Amino acid sequence: MSRASTDMAEVGADVTAAFKTLRDRLYFPVGSEQEHALCALETFAAIALKVMSKTNPSKVRDCARTVEIKARLDGIPIVKGLQ
Repeated sequence: MSRASTDMAEVGADVTAAFKTLRDRLYFPVGSEQEHALCALETFAAIALKVMSKTNPSKVRDCARTVEIKARLDGIPIVKGLQ
């Protein structure tokens, strides 16, 4: 799946689906440290998506490219479709 890295609606849907997968498959006791950590990540992602949707697309692409290069150098798998 290839798309523009600035299509925030699709990126947002993918991120939401990824968090739903985690919530569905992992057990997070209500009020636990794990649940609070996931909530913090979900909140951060929501804020980041809003900021990216208001940012110049070329800046978002540049940052995405920089993060992808660092991930490749660090041996971290790249998520298909977010490249």
